[in-house]
Amino acid sequence: MAQYTLTQSVKTLEKLFENNIDTEQKIKTLKWENLKQFSPIEKSFIMDLKEAVAKRKIIEFLAGKEEN
Repeated sequence: MAQYTLTQSVKTLEKLFENNIDTEQKIKTLKWENLKQFSPIEKSFIMDLKEAVAKRKIIEFLAGKEEN
């Protein structure tokens, strides 16, 4: 999993929330091709967030921890 800066993370989360993507279920159903309004780095963050949500490892993801 890539590490993201705090600024990148917050900016992407704000953009998700502004686009009404604000629940775990909505995050889990996202697809790369449905994220046209996001930059490639934002898309990568979102896909990594999606994986973290599915595995219930949100804190580890936000802390930039690699999965063992």
